[in-house]
Amino acid sequence: MAELVYRPVIGAALTMFKALDLKIDTQGSEHIPRTGGAVLVSNHISYLDFIFTGLAALPQKRLVRFMAKDSVFRHKVSGPLMRGMKHIPVDRAQGEHAYKHALESLRAGEIIGVFPRRPSPRPSRSRASRRARRASRRRRASR
Repeated sequence: MAELVYRPVIGAALTMFKALDLKIDTQGSEHIPRTGGAVLVSNHISYLDFIFTGLAALPQKRLVRFMAKDSVFRHKVSGPLMRGMKHIPVDRAQGEHAYKHALESLRAGEIIGVFPRRPSPRPSRSRASRRARRASRRRRASR
C-alpha cells in the first residue's frame, strides 16, 4: 500500500536535519526485523522521540506505527498527519481498542512503536543540579 503521508514526512524531517547540519547516528538498527510484526520500545523523554525512534527502522526499510495519546489525533495539524501515517490512537482511560488495533497491525506484519513512559512536563532535575542551585542560593543569601 502506498504511503502518501509517511514518506514525505520522513523526507521533511531528514531535510530539516540536513539544513540544521545535524548528524543522526542510529545504532542497533540491525536488530529490527526486515519483515513481520515487531514491537519497538523506546524511552520517551521528549516530544521528538518518535522521529528518532522511527529513523532507526529506516535502514531495514520499515515504518513504525506509533501508539500515541488520542488527543494528538484531535489536533488540527498533528491529527491528519498521525492518521495519514497510520499511527494508533490510545485512549488512556479505555485502551482496549488501541490494544486490539496494535495486535491487528502486528499480525499484518507492522512494527508497533511503544513509549512506556510519557515525557515529563518539566526537565528532570538531577541531584547535582539541585545541589548547585542550593549552593547558588546560599551564596546570594550570604552576600
